[in-house]
Amino acid sequence: MAMTRRLSTLLLGATALAAIAPLPSLAQTGKKLTILVGFPAGGAVDAVARSMTETLRTAGYTVIVENKTGAGGRMATDALLAAPADGQTIMLTPGGNLTIYPNIYSKLRYDVARDLVPIATACEFQFGLAAGPGTPAKTLKEFLVWAKANPGKASFGTPGAGTAMHFLGVQLAKDAQVELTHIPYRGGAPAMVDVIGGNLPALFTTLPNLLQQYKGGKLRILGFSGAQRMAALPEIPTFKEQGFPNLTMSEMFLFVAKAQTPPAQQKELASALAAAVRSKDVILALEKAEFEPLIMEQSAITKRLQAETANWAAVVKSTGYKAED
Repeated sequence: MAMTRRLSTLLLGATALAAIAPLPSLAQTGKKLTILVGFPAGGAVDAVARSMTETLRTAGYTVIVENKTGAGGRMATDALLAAPADGQTIMLTPGGNLTIYPNIYSKLRYDVARDLVPIATACEFQFGLAAGPGTPAKTLKEFLVWAKANPGKASFGTPGAGTAMHFLGVQLAKDAQVELTHIPYRGGAPAMVDVIGGNLPALFTTLPNLLQQYKGGKLRILGFSGAQRMAALPEIPTFKEQGFPNLTMSEMFLFVAKAQTPPAQQKELASALAAAVRSKDVILALEKAEFEPLIMEQSAITKRLQAETANWAAVVKSTGYKAED
């Protein structure tokens, strides 16, 4: 992929940032950094975390990506909160885990605003619905027709219950007036295995997570949640243009730490992570997988999380969904 305008802008931004607030000499400190991921290796969150490790190592960190899977990512959050608040353990998480979960779990063992602090963003992305050999459908319209004719088989998988992808599926079923059974998995990777193998007819997951299998001819992407078609994949229609505007949305991956992490360490981490996202290698890796690099200040991240929490409260209320604690 040629260097895009966004890449040029981010690299210029990195130069400006360095002039204002240069990074600490991490190569001299040799700090350890564990990045917790609440989903299996091979999934989207894991891939983004690992795409940044080499750049962080070059900056002087000894980086370990540790997968703490289970409970839709909450196991990783528990592990983060059990670790010392010393800036050496952070978590990369979908924004929905911080904005949806407070609305669906009545007995969360943590309070997002009280116990966690956003450090930096990594990227933004859309979601896609893909079909495999478990259904003959080649378009979204055909899938919905097939689902109505085969209510016992009509289902969709997601990386976990209570995720944005779960609610996109619920919204699709509601708007299309068709019954679709939700099958939650422990991450996108095992769900991908089942949809490719024909054991699961369809999968709602991050769009980047679908691309390799789509390009290999093993999946058919029926639609995605962007506001307009992508230049790189112009043949894939949006949900909006197919009559489902309520499915238009994007989500971000972001790094969080324990709220008790000292401000100086938060600032150091934020600078190092932003520099990694601005690096040419990371940008190209993210864009190749159709992730859009995203850099936001901590205060802006907090405001976005607050707004999305309020939005998801309305969505969850409209569905009547409540997760089992």
